[in-house]
Amino acid sequence: MSQTAKERLCPACRRTRVSRYNPDPLCAPCLSEARARGHAPGWLWDSELLREALARADMAAVVAVIRSACEMSQLEFGQLLGWSQSVVTKVERGERRTAYDIAEILRIADALGMPRHALIPLVLGADHRNGGQDEDDARRFWESDENVDRRHFGQTALGTALAATLPPPARVDHGHLRYLHACLNRLRSADAAAGGRGVLREAIATYRRARAMLDDSDYTEQTGRELLAVTADLAIVAGWLAYDSGDQHLARTLYEQADHLAASSGVVPIQVHAAVNLAQQATHLAAATGKRGYAREALRFSDRAAAVARYEASSSLHALISLRQALAHARLGDRLAFDEHTGHARRALDHDHGDQLPWTRFITQSEITGYQAMGAEALDEPGRSVTLYLDVLADKNRSPRDLTVYRAYLAGALCTVGDLDTAVSQGLQALGDLGASLGSARVLRTLAPVRNASPDEEFRTRFDAAARDFPALTA
Repeated sequence: MSQTAKERLCPACRRTRVSRYNPDPLCAPCLSEARARGHAPGWLWDSELLREALARADMAAVVAVIRSACEMSQLEFGQLLGWSQSVVTKVERGERRTAYDIAEILRIADALGMPRHALIPLVLGADHRNGGQDEDDARRFWESDENVDRRHFGQTALGTALAATLPPPARVDHGHLRYLHACLNRLRSADAAAGGRGVLREAIATYRRARAMLDDSDYTEQTGRELLAVTADLAIVAGWLAYDSGDQHLARTLYEQADHLAASSGVVPIQVHAAVNLAQQATHLAAATGKRGYAREALRFSDRAAAVARYEASSSLHALISLRQALAHARLGDRLAFDEHTGHARRALDHDHGDQLPWTRFITQSEITGYQAMGAEALDEPGRSVTLYLDVLADKNRSPRDLTVYRAYLAGALCTVGDLDTAVSQGLQALGDLGASLGSARVLRTLAPVRNASPDEEFRTRFDAAARDFPALTA
């Protein structure tokens, strides 16, 4: 057999030969680049590799890059796009011109939930670097709506804009489920790296798409159960991103929808996930408003999670539930109950049994220390919380987002004990991460007391500049 028959050229870089036995359509370097989020991404699956393929109107490479990023088989990707597996193969090899028709390109974009502005490189070609989606353009694109009241945005995203949602596929198959799961994983990884604001719109759009499939498409009984579960998961992730972005009204709306879907799914981990996130938000509202009723609500949510999860084996799941219960008790001033539940969380992690869920992997010993620090603040022990926050920041295995958030918490605690100079120093470091790579309103909200108390002009200026990116933070 000839060398040509055994190997093919990577459609993305068009330089490296790929073995015919390699199930991935791209060479290893291009595969890694396709799965990394690009600079100022304009879409969930955006990457520099994808933009380059679009700019040279190489639809074979476009299809291969997106499929590789989603980690989908040709059969699954074909089900998503309404193609047979053989059509996907021929398109990726450049043997079929189907994907070069403008109507087909738009249909593919719609099937993927790809916004029209993500196709700008296809229109501009080689000029897309100068006139396309650079960081400033991406910011201007989104800022056209950023000055809209956040409550209005939440209503638009979940209400009137629903009418503009593209019709769902007539029938949902395994490929559609695989794509929704890929989007879910992508949203989680993007959030861990950069916080909620950068991917909130994409999360809402993906959830709306899944919900439309659940409501209007045809599917088998098994597919329906899986679709219900992933839709609930997407609602939870979208709610979390809204929470992290500072839009508590939108977060509660999404969490309540997730809670309803989770209850219908019968999947215990999803039911627990919705309940513990509702508990977390209620605890936050208790701190923000000073209303004990929110803390009691948080306790009801977390106690419900504990009851639902009583037969689950995952140690990190039980530790998370205990932490939610602990902080609710701290907000109610119950020190004994707080210590009891944080101790239970540590013992649960020490046993380390059961499968660890993707969304409980952040529960580590340092996260428990972080909860002890937050509880110490709630129980009027800011000096102790400073020491505990420093212990958390010593754990360099935490995500960039987590480290920045905890650094802001440390700055707030330092401000409370009167160490303004160190508070400003820590706050400036957190603000540097916020603008460059992070979109979390929690950082700004936590640093607000430092801004109000400190005379440091640099800190106040940088805080105010960052605050303009979050124009309507709600409680």
